[in-house]
Amino acid sequence: MQEAGRGYAPVPGVGVLTFEVQGVSEREDIRHREYEQIYSKYMTEHATMHLDDFIVPLWGEGHNLYPQEVFSTTSENKLLPEVINKQVRFLFGKGPRLFKEIVQGTEEKQRRVRIPVEIQEIQEALEHWEDLGFDHYWDYLKNLIIDYYYVKTCVSKYHFSRARRIPGQQASGALKVLALSYVGSDEARLASRSAPVTKRLKNKDCRYIIIGDWMNINRYDYEVYNRFDPAEPFKYPVAIAFNSDKTFTKWTYAFNDWFKGLLEWIKASNLSPRYLNSYLKNALNAHVHVIIPGSWVNQQKTTLQNICNENIRGGKPVQSEYKGVKLVNEKNAAIPFYETMVELVIANELRQITELMTGEGKNQGKLWASTRWAKDDGWEFKEFPGKFKDYMDSVITYDKRADQVILAGKGISPAITNVAEDGKLSNSGSEVYYNYLIYVASLVWDEYFIMKDMNNYIRLNFPAHWKDGVRMGFWIDIPAKLQETSPADRPNQTATADTKSNLPKNEEQKKEANND
Repeated sequence: MQEAGRGYAPVPGVGVLTFEVQGVSEREDIRHREYEQIYSKYMTEHATMHLDDFIVPLWGEGHNLYPQEVFSTTSENKLLPEVINKQVRFLFGKGPRLFKEIVQGTEEKQRRVRIPVEIQEIQEALEHWEDLGFDHYWDYLKNLIIDYYYVKTCVSKYHFSRARRIPGQQASGALKVLALSYVGSDEARLASRSAPVTKRLKNKDCRYIIIGDWMNINRYDYEVYNRFDPAEPFKYPVAIAFNSDKTFTKWTYAFNDWFKGLLEWIKASNLSPRYLNSYLKNALNAHVHVIIPGSWVNQQKTTLQNICNENIRGGKPVQSEYKGVKLVNEKNAAIPFYETMVELVIANELRQITELMTGEGKNQGKLWASTRWAKDDGWEFKEFPGKFKDYMDSVITYDKRADQVILAGKGISPAITNVAEDGKLSNSGSEVYYNYLIYVASLVWDEYFIMKDMNNYIRLNFPAHWKDGVRMGFWIDIPAKLQETSPADRPNQTATADTKSNLPKNEEQKKEANND
C-alpha cells in the first residue's frame, strides 16, 4: 500500500521497510483547500443566466451586479469617491481637443509632440449633438471616464443616419454617425444567442448588448442591441460598443485592479467612524464605581419601617412618599413596609447622581453601584477601570493604516490627493509637482481606451482628416514651477514691485506719510 506520505520499500536480504513522513497529510489538506478557493473564484467565470433566447454571462462573483457592488462599497468610504473624482478631473484636464502628432528634434533626440488643431467641420458636428437631443460630448466623455475608473468598462451607443450606406454620402456633407451617447455600465451586459458547448463563452462570442435594470430584471422591460462591429460599422441602424479593458485570466468582463484586494481595507475604513460614534454614544461617560455603605442602607430601611408603621397606626397616612418611594396606594391608604422599598430608595439616589453626569450618549452617565458592609459610613466613588483612550487610539491608528493602503492600492500618490499624514496637506510643492508629472505620464492608456469610440466617430465621419492624422485627446496642462513664473504671472499678487517700494518701511516713515 502506498499513499501520500507513507509506503513501503523492499530491501533484498532484509525484508520490507515501511516509512511514514509526518505532516504530509496535513499539508495536502491545506493545499487542497487552497485549490478549492481558486476553483470557487473562477467558477463564477462560467456562470450565466437565461433571458428569453439570450444567454447572459454574469458580471460579479455569485451575482450579476459587479458595478453596483463596487459603487455601493466605495461610496461609503471617506477617501475613494474624492480620489476617483480627482482621477476623473486629472484626465479630463481642460477638456477634449483635436490634435496632430509631429516628431521634433534631431535623430538622436526625437520626441513626439501634440499640436492642437482647429477643424471647424468636426467641431460643429460635435457641438450639434445637443441639437439632435443627445448629451453634450463633454458630458459623454466625462461619464465614460467615471465608468472606466470604477469598472474599467466603457459602453457607447452609436446613432447612425439612415443614409449611412449610400456611397459618396461624405461628399454631400451628411454624417454617417450622428452622435454617440453614454450607456451606463451598471445597465449594460453582454449576451449571446447560443453558447458553444465545446469552448468557453468569451467576450468576443457575445454579439449582443442587453440594457436593463439588473436589480429588477423581471419587473422592467429590457432592450437588446447588436454589438458594434468595427469591421462592419454600418450594418445596424443602432449599435452599442462594449469596451472592456482586459483583466488577466478573465475572458468576459473586466474587473478593476484594486477593488478585490482593497475590499477588506475599505470595509475597515468604512467601519472606523461607526466604531467611534457607537463608542461615544454607548460608553460610560464618567467611569464611576459607587460604593454604598451598608450602614446607610440599614438607616434607610429603619426610616422606611418607622414611617410605614406610623402611617398604619394613625389610620390616616402622615407621609405619603419618601425619597421617590410611594408609601400609599391608589386609594391613599397606607402601605406596609416591604424590602423592595429600600432598593427603590437606592435607585432614586443613584438616579440623582447620574443626572449630574449625563452626556449626549444614551448610555453616558451610567455607573456601577455596590454595597459595602463595613464600619465606614461614607459613600465612596472610584474610577471604573476602562482603557478608553487606548481603544480610541487603536481605531484611529488602524483607520490611518487603511487610508494608506487604499491610496497605495489605487496607485495615486498621497502627495496629489492631499492625504499625506494625519489629514495634513502634502509637505512640499516639489513633491506634489513631480508626483503629478509621473501620474500624468501614466494616463496614455486611459485616454486611448476612453477616446476609442470618439476617435471612431472622427474616422467614420471625417476619413480625410483621420488619414491626415487628426485625433481627439484630453488637453492636460502641466503647470510651471513657481520659481519659473514671473511675479506678475503668479496668483494672488496684490501689489507690484513699484507699489511695494512706496510702502512705509519704519515708524518714522509711517508718521511722515500720515503728516503728508
